[in-house]
Amino acid sequence: MQTTPAKTALHNRLHPAHSPGRSTLGKSPEQQILNTIGGNFDEKTVRTKFVQMLLAQPGIIGVCFLIRNANEIWEPSIKYPLAGKLPARNLFDEALAVKCDEFAKSSTVQFEHFATDDRGGPLAGTFAAIRPRGAEPELLLVTTDSKANGLRSAALLQRVVSAIQIWLSGRSAADSDWQVIALASVIELIGKIEKQPTTKAACEETVNTLANRIGCDAVAIGLVERGRMQLKAISGVAKLDRGSKPSQLYLQTLLESATRKTTGLYPAIDDQNNYLLQAHKQLAATTQVESVRSLVLTGEDDQILGAIVFTGAKRLLESSQVARFCDTSIPPVASALQVVSKVKQGVVTRTRSFIRRKLPRTKQIAILGCLGVGIAMMFLPITYRVRCDCLVEADSRRFAVAPFQGQILTGHCEAGDYVKAGDVLAEMDGRTVRWELAGVTAEREQSVRTREIELFDRNVPKTILAELENERLVSQESVLKYKRDHLLIKSPVDGVVLSGSLERAEAASVETGQVLFEIGPLSPVQIEVAIPDDEIEHVQQGSQVKAWIDGQEDDPIEGSITKIHPRSETRNGDNVFVAEVQFDNSEERLRPGMKGSARIDSQQRPLGWCLFHKPYYWVQSRLTWW
Repeated sequence: MQTTPAKTALHNRLHPAHSPGRSTLGKSPEQQILNTIGGNFDEKTVRTKFVQMLLAQPGIIGVCFLIRNANEIWEPSIKYPLAGKLPARNLFDEALAVKCDEFAKSSTVQFEHFATDDRGGPLAGTFAAIRPRGAEPELLLVTTDSKANGLRSAALLQRVVSAIQIWLSGRSAADSDWQVIALASVIELIGKIEKQPTTKAACEETVNTLANRIGCDAVAIGLVERGRMQLKAISGVAKLDRGSKPSQLYLQTLLESATRKTTGLYPAIDDQNNYLLQAHKQLAATTQVESVRSLVLTGEDDQILGAIVFTGAKRLLESSQVARFCDTSIPPVASALQVVSKVKQGVVTRTRSFIRRKLPRTKQIAILGCLGVGIAMMFLPITYRVRCDCLVEADSRRFAVAPFQGQILTGHCEAGDYVKAGDVLAEMDGRTVRWELAGVTAEREQSVRTREIELFDRNVPKTILAELENERLVSQESVLKYKRDHLLIKSPVDGVVLSGSLERAEAASVETGQVLFEIGPLSPVQIEVAIPDDEIEHVQQGSQVKAWIDGQEDDPIEGSITKIHPRSETRNGDNVFVAEVQFDNSEERLRPGMKGSARIDSQQRPLGWCLFHKPYYWVQSRLTWW
């Protein structure tokens, strides 16, 4: 990858001082004015500092900037800072409506006394006009109390207004210089793009040059090829790994930008469009940058050619200079990339030109003859075969469940173990059962003695109650004996444990009927063949299947399809129909969970159809007018 020498970023050429604003050198107003206009601040910060400086002066109790709204009425600007005691807003619609126009045209400081402010008190105001070059004039209003020195406040206000106008003029001159530099950078970039031998090299040159010119962290570009967005280059990356997570995030951001068909900036300035920039947000979080800006590359007919993504500092990517540079440079960059992709010949075109120049006539005829034989072979009928994946599953499943509510004392097997019918899988804790059984047995014997005593005394009611209590205890004793005799959980069939492991679950509580183990018999087994949904029309019940199980490829399994599930399902991200093939597995060579590949024999088809019917149908489905 070619690298572009690092240059001073365009956003740093706006002001000579690149470093953050300087601290105040002294307490005098003159020193504060010099520090404010000499620091590298934006316009809102400059105006805020002047407002704070004026409010700190003795006698000044309010400061605001006045602008003329759409109705030609002067009002305090909400765009710029305002603070302190100010005249009531209705005064600007009444008494000051005409005077403010006169103040704006005057080149000197003007004084005005107000009848009242918002709280009902008298105020004195000093107006000074600010006339930026090429913009509407505005007024700086300072309100003072009765103890203020009017001449001193007027002189200070005049110096502040002059400083603001000097700062605005300097910024305008810097913007003009920046526009010239930006235009030269765009021309230089277009020249470099057109000299590149391939589209890939042109994209790499584009992102590296833009990253150096703008001064952002990284730039990525993607182009639309065959209807899909393809990531082409990332600045500073010599070898692009499209499977890596950052590359995938850049691709998703490019695709999101192309889908929105408009410029994207995260975090959004209005805080209402962040939900539309989820890929931008994820890219910013993963690459640990403050902001992400994306733009769409469009052709002359407004066709989307691709997209470009910038990552870096929030203050940089939100600046008006970067926004204007992108709006100016991106359209010609898109056109240059489109020209490069059309002009540069592909491999097929270059190969055909080489053959015509280098091969004699006889060799060309021989090649055409071989092509004719190959075309004739395309009509040779062969058996069409469907290739698919397969999975070994148990033909039936049996479950070992908890016989009663209690605790597991210990487990004796885990998933994958082979067991026989009657093997102990786990053991329930029988201590509580035995204690309860001993207590119930003692109570039952006591009830028998009580019945005999009451019967001897001929106390019929108590005799009947003793008999009922004895029956209850007999039933309770039977239940406890059942639990005592079923403390061992045994396998109901021969097979392999498919799921369930109590190795780390000793003393765990279980409920009655809770499934503890799933057991699959090994004979017979069922081979599930996953048929792709675009091949299901060529497969029928009874079709012959040949399966190769992983690790047993030397002894393939042959059978026929006994059943095809009527509904498709998703396996490994593909939509498939599951077909079943029975296998007796008498030698127990197969275990549930084994994977492999299978081949299904279908009907006779021409060789050409077997090789090219899928791309043919794909093209036909995309050309809706066909």
